[in-house]
Amino acid sequence: MDELTLLRNTRDDSREPSPTALTAGRAALLGRIADGDATYATAQHRKKRAWMPRLTWAAAGVAAAMTGVLVVGNVTLSAQSAYASGVLRSAAAETIQYADLVAGSDQYLRSHTHARWGVCDNTGCEPNDQILDVYMPADPGAEWTLYRDWGNMSGVLTGESIETTRAVDGRFYGPDSSWVNVVFADIPLDGAAAYEWIDAQYNGGSASRDEDNFVRITDILRSGLVPAPQRAALLDALSRISGVTATDNVANLDGVTGIAIGRNEMLRAGERQEIIIDPDTGLVIGERALSGTTLFGWGVSEQMSLTAIETTVVDTAP
Repeated sequence: MDELTLLRNTRDDSREPSPTALTAGRAALLGRIADGDATYATAQHRKKRAWMPRLTWAAAGVAAAMTGVLVVGNVTLSAQSAYASGVLRSAAAETIQYADLVAGSDQYLRSHTHARWGVCDNTGCEPNDQILDVYMPADPGAEWTLYRDWGNMSGVLTGESIETTRAVDGRFYGPDSSWVNVVFADIPLDGAAAYEWIDAQYNGGSASRDEDNFVRITDILRSGLVPAPQRAALLDALSRISGVTATDNVANLDGVTGIAIGRNEMLRAGERQEIIIDPDTGLVIGERALSGTTLFGWGVSEQMSLTAIETTVVDTAP
């Protein structure tokens, strides 16, 4: 899959300074400015006295403006995160009520992904459309099937641009890698417990712990194969990750709209990764990545990748 990722902000946006701390900080800052440097003040006493009040008031304005920016930024992010949490928990509740897609005997649950990922080299990136159809059988011991059209790329198994492969448990690319990489039954059905389950598996990967937790949860969800109870718990778990926000009316690659849930990773220059969900079913209907800076020909907040994901029950596999 595409691996375009970039830097993360070290500021803790989850904590706002208290009014008492802000007042004390401003007083200390203004006092230090008013005191000035003692040695220099002795030599420039008369000259300095004339403009010291202006300097003090100007410094006060700068300090107040900086404080206002930080506080407003924190408040805005907190409001956005609160909205995302509400969306996710509402979607989790709706998911529980959703009549889940279940493959019957000799049927398959098919996850169809239409992806537009960038193919990059030292001259830049060009979009490349791919199709991935994963067929998960009702019988867990039966073989899964993957049909993949690599677009303008060569496949990794045969070198052909179109590949079809089969493997038990979705281990299409080797015995150590399953398509989902998790046993659905292992996912706790409570949102808080699901978050703790994910967080406990953190081993230092990604740019930050929050990014790693977000990516591992969304990697499971974007498979399109997660049963409704576990999907609801994972959506709730996402709401507990710092910095997660929501954007309404985002279209996937096929034009179907949903709510984008994502976060900006400032240790990757502000890159934003999102999943697009159907709030009525909790199903992931796509993914999107937005650039955080000018890189490889992309501008700030420009779309780097986009997918559409659809889950259906089918009778046959290729």
